[in-house]
Amino acid sequence: MGNSIANIVTDKILARMQEAEKNGETFHWVKPFAIGSPDRAYSFETMKAYTGINRLILDNTEYLTKRMINDINDKNTDAFYHIRKGSRGSIVCFYTTKPVIDKETGKPMIDEETGLEVQRKILKYTPVFSREDIVRSDNGEVLPSKFDFKHYNYDEITEQMRKALDRFNKLFNYYCKKNGIEVEIIKDGTEAYFSHDMRIRVPEMTNFKSLYDYIKTVAHEMAHSTGMLLGRFDNKTSVDSKLDYAREELIAEISAEIIANELQIIDDSNTPDNTVSYINSWSSFLKDRPSEIISAAAKAEKVVELLMETLKEMELLEEQHKNIESEDIDR
Repeated sequence: MGNSIANIVTDKILARMQEAEKNGETFHWVKPFAIGSPDRAYSFETMKAYTGINRLILDNTEYLTKRMINDINDKNTDAFYHIRKGSRGSIVCFYTTKPVIDKETGKPMIDEETGLEVQRKILKYTPVFSREDIVRSDNGEVLPSKFDFKHYNYDEITEQMRKALDRFNKLFNYYCKKNGIEVEIIKDGTEAYFSHDMRIRVPEMTNFKSLYDYIKTVAHEMAHSTGMLLGRFDNKTSVDSKLDYAREELIAEISAEIIANELQIIDDSNTPDNTVSYINSWSSFLKDRPSEIISAAAKAEKVVELLMETLKEMELLEEQHKNIESEDIDR
């Protein structure tokens, strides 16, 4: 497809699609939450989570640049770490800015309102390596994680899913009430959709084969509804073209999987929930439009920010309400 960053990223995602199809596995845009490991991709150095398109191309682990590895070796006299032979690195994408040059003067353009240089965003990348591929030269031990890994038994997983489901349902109800979105829960329903007259219709929860499917479906429709709040629809009453529709679907698909990951929802479905035709339709869409996935990931990140901020707001109000009730009881 080419050597641009957009092409490199799209090639990686297409390769994952092909692998999922080949193995008869569910294709996930975002790696689902897994017990006993980080909930997403992190920088080993800063312990900050990677966002945007990096959510789609990285595994849920810690990553290091070669400079980070060298820094560890410079500070550590007891062990020397190197990249495991045969390991394959990945890339982390990030934006930087560059002044826009006036073609006539050859000088940076100045914004008349702010008096500042006009900047344009440039997408770049840096190679990174998984912590699990960084090993000691003397005994082959993997570089220790900065995470306090926890291991769960089945009962703990069930309880975690119950709590996560409760948080999600509260978020759904609070978000819709706050934004004037009418919710229709359809008994024995088969369709889910968001209508531009601010309605979300979904089948009742017991119609879904797994909690993961239920949460992903509802989160998908919530993501669509944010198009009205975040300006993606530009006051349109409908999506105008097939291309617009595909773009919006891609944003909602990615957003839903990130939300499930953020809430630590385990994929409890026992069979792949997307088909060969699903994978083929998206791979066909992306092959000729490599920049679409980067744009969709960035917009999905804004969706997730909005919904997670709403969750924090809701939980803060819940906590304040509990404190008031506790004070009333003590009086």
